[in-house]
Amino acid sequence: MKISSDLIKNDVPAEGQLEENDCVSFCFKNGANLKILFLGNSITRHGKAENLGWFGDWGMAASEKQNDYVHRLVNLLEKDGKSVSYCVANLSEWERCGDMSLLKTRYAAARGFCADLIVIRLGENANLTVRLKEFKPQYAQMVKYFAEDGAKILLTDLFWEYPPFDGFVKDFAEEKGYMFVKLHDLGRDDNMKAVGKFAHEGVAAHPGDEGMAEIAERIFKAITECGK
Repeated sequence: MKISSDLIKNDVPAEGQLEENDCVSFCFKNGANLKILFLGNSITRHGKAENLGWFGDWGMAASEKQNDYVHRLVNLLEKDGKSVSYCVANLSEWERCGDMSLLKTRYAAARGFCADLIVIRLGENANLTVRLKEFKPQYAQMVKYFAEDGAKILLTDLFWEYPPFDGFVKDFAEEKGYMFVKLHDLGRDDNMKAVGKFAHEGVAAHPGDEGMAEIAERIFKAITECGK
């Protein structure tokens, strides 16, 4: 069984990626005709962490906010004629502990956003080599909770390949009729990471600008193909 070395070496802590009262953020646009909820972890949004040499407040290792996959995807959709409001929720604390009560407390505002589309791109902080068996049903329950209001759902596998979970997400998406986007090949390519741009190995293993752009392009393609 192949386990990505970056999945093991990624020592960016799951705890404290954002302050508890700041783990859900919003961008509203007047007249928006599409509302997207992004559920993710540090690849989606990580607040400033000087101890890691990270001084941004967006998807970790992108050079600026507009270059992370969230903002690149919104830009692609708006170029395609959509007007987008969006919500970004960092679920790293939930990933780490699997406490389902957090969904109704810490992340209640994300559910209350009533999105038309939910992009779920997470799993790396779940300690999958130890917790895979218990995390699978927790993941399925989490997706069900956010999908209950009828939003379209798009799932991705991991950036750092871990076949037992990547395969599960793909099969789960197919079973439920959700959109699915493969990303795990990107984590094998240093050109897709921020290697050499950060001293901290865990930060540098995250997708850099090229990786973020590719994530956004793949998600955009899935969305547009689904809309045909």
